[in-house]
Amino acid sequence: MANTYYPTTPVLGIDFDARDTTPQFAVGMQVLLNALDRAAYVQAGGAIAGSQTDILVSAAGSATDGTGTWENSAVAFNTNEYGWVRVNGNT
Repeated sequence: MANTYYPTTPVLGIDFDARDTTPQFAVGMQVLLNALDRAAYVQAGGAIAGSQTDILVSAAGSATDGTGTWENSAVAFNTNEYGWVRVNGNT
């Protein structure tokens, strides 16, 4: 399912469904999205289910499941995979 979010800052290659085994962006990098949302490029500190809505993202860019406000696309993360997550701009 395609997302409706797009970057409003100058960066190319954001794909919310892509999972990488090596970093493709700086881990912890954040970009602004439309509707005042933000996206962060993270490394999963453990498995994160697809469509998860309570991801915690540390300042260093580590993402863990269960206690935060960031959310995932429908594609799950395996431990140590890299990818993008997003958070609502009102959070």
